Amino acid sequence: MHSERIFLLHLFSLLLVGILGCAGDPGEQRQLIQVSGIVSLDGSPVEGVTVWFVPRTGTPGNGGTGTTDATGKYTLQEANGQTGVMPGQYDVMFSKFAMPDGTPVAADVQPESVNAKQFMPRKYLKAETSGISADVSAASSSLDFALKSK
Repeated sequence: MHSERIFLLHLFSLLLVGILGCAGDPGEQRQLIQVSGIVSLDGSPVEGVTVWFVPRTGTPGNGGTGTTDATGKYTLQEANGQTGVMPGQYDVMFSKFAMPDGTPVAADVQPESVNAKQFMPRKYLKAETSGISADVSAASSSLDFALKSK
């Protein structure tokens, strides 16, 4: 009985240290940079493109995504919904799923489940092959991407 209490006390202590250790410094503010811009393909703005900023080694955070509107404009958000990304170097990739006739896929549907088609050129689908990078700093809040289909 005594050893069980000691075990539980140690377990509780470890959990408490883990929770407090993960909380971070309350005075530390993450400096997110708001990033937006226009995505065009062959000179025309493209609606429904998901823009992915994938952080390079040494860049803090998990990157961000944004989806273009009818004018091709995107605004990046982190996965937690906060607007912006951490300053640093990113590889950028692009994806656009739509129905075969070009109509958008419903937001609550997985594209694969409705036979949606990828409308972006293959090279832009991966950060490693897109050939596009971005340097996010306080001065780089607007980043446009002029993509080519060929």
